[in-house]
Amino acid sequence: MHLSRDTIVSTALDLLTAYGLADVTMRRVATTLGVAPGALYWHVANKQALIAAMAAQILSPVAGDTPAQLASSLHTELARWRDGAEVAIAGSAYPEATTRTELEDLFTAALRRSVPDATPDSIGVAARTLIHYVLGAAFMEQSRAQLSTAATAAQADAASAAAAPEADAAARRAAELVVAGLRTLQADAAD
Repeated sequence: MHLSRDTIVSTALDLLTAYGLADVTMRRVATTLGVAPGALYWHVANKQALIAAMAAQILSPVAGDTPAQLASSLHTELARWRDGAEVAIAGSAYPEATTRTELEDLFTAALRRSVPDATPDSIGVAARTLIHYVLGAAFMEQSRAQLSTAATAAQADAASAAAAPEADAAARRAAELVVAGLRTLQADAAD
């Protein structure tokens, strides 16, 4: 087998889907790939770098022209993966990761299109607010689903799937509220 960064990240994401983030260890990734754990370090500096690469992969499909579309897309991509929000949060915190900046750039551009007269500072705050809201909401949803000990796995999966459209709508509505707030701030500043 030809070992590469892409193969390692793909395997880690497979393990994430099957077992959750707590069970994605360098040793387990190596065992799954049939290599010694040390072989991974030629391609990935450490577990934090692996999580950052996983986050980049999870977040890469996020797209949208408006803040509401971006918020919904971000939520959808986080919900698509077991522990997706936790991976995105941890991966974005890694100093060398670009995912946080890339997300901020996407949201900043969408907000600038939606409220072109808003100050750069207000747009930056609004962008970070939306990102933090969606990440936090998705994290809470995924944590709640994991802690639901009374439900069977099938019941939990069904409840999670049923809640996804409502959660996407909530993310979209939160974005609309932030944009409305920016417009109000801008209008007040112009008066």
